[in-house]
Amino acid sequence: MATEIAPGIHRLATDYPHVCGLPLWLHVIDAGSELVLLDAGIASTPESSTAPELAALGLGLSDLTLVVNSHAHPDHMGGNAVLKKHSGARFAAPALEAGWLEDNERLVTELWGSDPDAMDLSEDERAELFGMLDERVRIDVLLRDGDRLPGERPLQVITTSGHSPGHIAVLDETSRTLFTFDDVQGRGRPYLDSDLWLAPLYTDVTRYSAGLARLLELDFDVLVPSHGDAIDGTAGRKLIEESLEWVSTVDTLTARLLRSRGSLTVRDLADAIGTELGTYGGINLQTVRMARAHLEHLARTGTAETRWHRRG
Repeated sequence: MATEIAPGIHRLATDYPHVCGLPLWLHVIDAGSELVLLDAGIASTPESSTAPELAALGLGLSDLTLVVNSHAHPDHMGGNAVLKKHSGARFAAPALEAGWLEDNERLVTELWGSDPDAMDLSEDERAELFGMLDERVRIDVLLRDGDRLPGERPLQVITTSGHSPGHIAVLDETSRTLFTFDDVQGRGRPYLDSDLWLAPLYTDVTRYSAGLARLLELDFDVLVPSHGDAIDGTAGRKLIEESLEWVSTVDTLTARLLRSRGSLTVRDLADAIGTELGTYGGINLQTVRMARAHLEHLARTGTAETRWHRRG
């Protein structure tokens, strides 16, 4: 059921918990001349969830004028094609991720297939991903740090570049509501139907930490993540700090393993993160991307060096 979280802002439920076992909320904002939808869900979300949620507000998909993709992951942009079909909405997204947003094959290859020695998708897994993504839609409005979203309501774009290369946050200056989407992750998120947790995901240690530190500097009264409930400013700042502490925890683990073993692969570190730091299921996209980010960070700071070995 659509819920008002601030004047002119409603939270919309999605089908994602039934599909992937995690909560996912979208948000619609009355910005005067614009009706803005923050994120699109997966391919099935607009018709199964967003349409009935909007109907409860006396609105329809055709009333949407702007869809904002916070970043190029399936649960945030997979519904674009269906929304395009049912509305005349323009699509806005981070300029840095336009290539991923407009090309499914490139997204899957560069994100899931970036470390073939550590993780390789099966054909069934690829088919499942492409099913969530649907057809690609051209991005009409490329967002950069400091931009304002169209409309009379002051909605500021903040580039955090942590969870993904161009990830953004959006600050509604009227209600002091900060939409952080997937960037403030703490120690991860528990699955609804399992004892496992979804680990945090970031692709660059420096950018992730800097983006979180920047969020701490903003004036906000409410923090709104995509995969959890809205929380007040005090709790929000605590969650940002927990997210930064997590980075330090992985740094400590990486340094300890490198000292004890002498060398470390992305796969080795991903498995350690996914088992020693929590019940994250060992090797998966989240732990692999974190492992690579931390090893690359050590190489950039001169603490470690990369080596390539010929097989066979």
